[in-house]
Amino acid sequence: MRPNLARTLASHDRAVGEGSVDPQTKALCAVMVAWLNACERCVENNLDAAKSLGVSQDALDALERYTESDAFTPAQRVALEAAVAITREPRGISPVLRDRLTAHYHEGQIVELVATIGLHNYLTRASNAFRTALPSNE
Repeated sequence: MRPNLARTLASHDRAVGEGSVDPQTKALCAVMVAWLNACERCVENNLDAAKSLGVSQDALDALERYTESDAFTPAQRVALEAAVAITREPRGISPVLRDRLTAHYHEGQIVELVATIGLHNYLTRASNAFRTALPSNE
């Protein structure tokens, strides 16, 4: 194992967990990224984490339809849109999406969302590459 990598990853995870973006929104983004990257174990872990933060089962069941579901706030919808965009198109977010993000989040919160989405893309893709389960969030 690489202890320095584990330490820096744990530090990054803690830093992403802090901030002013609603923890439920970040948890929804984590579930979305895991789902898009087809990491079943990551989906399970992130669903458990989301539930522990109070995300409703209705919202979790509606993730596939987030653009049209009343289970999400407008701010959550645009955060999920960013999660989909960054996961599917790693070259960046469009100016239109950036404008939608700035309607709900200030610059620091956008950085926080992008860092959350980026971290979960890393975790899910690494888990898939090594065919391992990530440690539980408990």
